[in-house]
Amino acid sequence: MIGYFLYNIILLILFPFIYIGFIFHNKGREHLLQQLKSIRDAKKIMIEKKNSRKVVIFHAASAGEFEQIKPILKRIDRDKYFLLQTFYSPTIYNKEKNTILADAICYHPLDFIWSAIYFFWVFKPDFFIITRHDIWPNHLIFAKLFGARTHLINANLHKESLRLISGFKESNKWLFRKFDSILTGSERLKNNLMKIVRKGKIEVSGDSRFDQIIDRIGDRNSDCFPKDIYNSQNIILGSIIPSDYNVIFQGIKKFFPQGKKSLAEQKRRIIIVPHEIRPLHLKKIEKELNKIDMQYAYFSDIKNKIPENIIIVDSVGILADLYKYGDVAYVGAGFGAGVHSVIEPAVHKCVVSFGPNISILDEAISMHDLQIGIMVKNGEDFFEFLKILDNPEELTKLKEQTTNFIDKNINNSNHIISLIFG
Repeated sequence: MIGYFLYNIILLILFPFIYIGFIFHNKGREHLLQQLKSIRDAKKIMIEKKNSRKVVIFHAASAGEFEQIKPILKRIDRDKYFLLQTFYSPTIYNKEKNTILADAICYHPLDFIWSAIYFFWVFKPDFFIITRHDIWPNHLIFAKLFGARTHLINANLHKESLRLISGFKESNKWLFRKFDSILTGSERLKNNLMKIVRKGKIEVSGDSRFDQIIDRIGDRNSDCFPKDIYNSQNIILGSIIPSDYNVIFQGIKKFFPQGKKSLAEQKRRIIIVPHEIRPLHLKKIEKELNKIDMQYAYFSDIKNKIPENIIIVDSVGILADLYKYGDVAYVGAGFGAGVHSVIEPAVHKCVVSFGPNISILDEAISMHDLQIGIMVKNGEDFFEFLKILDNPEELTKLKEQTTNFIDKNINNSNHIISLIFG
């Protein structure tokens, strides 16, 4: 409770600075200018189309969180529930403001007390649902005061979270009690959450991100490459960042000792997908490849035939679709802030590897524990991982085990819906 009062005092002190900052920030200014209008427009739609349906507010701060909510929105009974989707980021708001997955869309207000009171007075929702960890204290508290049932889905709390640090822990215990239920992806996450939430409030529902990736595969069937991509075994280096380069290229140099000649003789290709495609990052990758005598082609230059056995992907937003061409994949950032999505390659039956920093990604921990996610700590480890390509039996076994892991985690969205709505 003391932490909550301090939070609001700090917000009041910062109020003028926040608004001045937003005025001089393009996205912030757009949010402020459009916020009230978007709420009024959504209210008008609700009055016209709600009928006897219960109002459900889903909040997603960003594009990534909306992706987690999508499979749930697709599966909810729209005859019973009026769905209001809120966003914080103008980028995702402008992209999805006409989505058919919800009945109405609006901006989520900033977390001032008066904003929260106005928001819930306007909509009076029956349910207020947040995904992952974008928890706004005032909105959560006033949702309860206005009679909404509050739920946190895909809840994620890793063991090194700031929420567990002394001084923050008691405040978070008080705040998390405001949820009617907290749904999380695994027993491990449940155990982490039990450090600040009583056991009876937490359910292991699985994570809806598995369903979203499966849904995306079903929605997108186009080929990204010419047909000759299927004439080789393919290694995907997905979402790699500079801290991955030393390990990756050491392993590649040892596995393909004669560079481009070894690649051609082994009938293998490497598809490199940098996390950043700015010229500086691409030049660094070019430099690494030149050191080990590898020739490359850029994805944007490929027409009817793939000219080289190494492809550098200089387009964004297509990595999840590229994993379908892979036999093995290395997922980047495991030597940085934390490994990126391992589900995306896994659903395509890629054998997955990653760096050691996996503590914030529960599915990477699960895959590592099951020995289907291979952790690499240096170039020698990555070389050993690539040797799986020379062992067809091991490769097939790992692909089957990876598929089984995915199969056990699909249909989580229906489970989440049943736990919230009955």
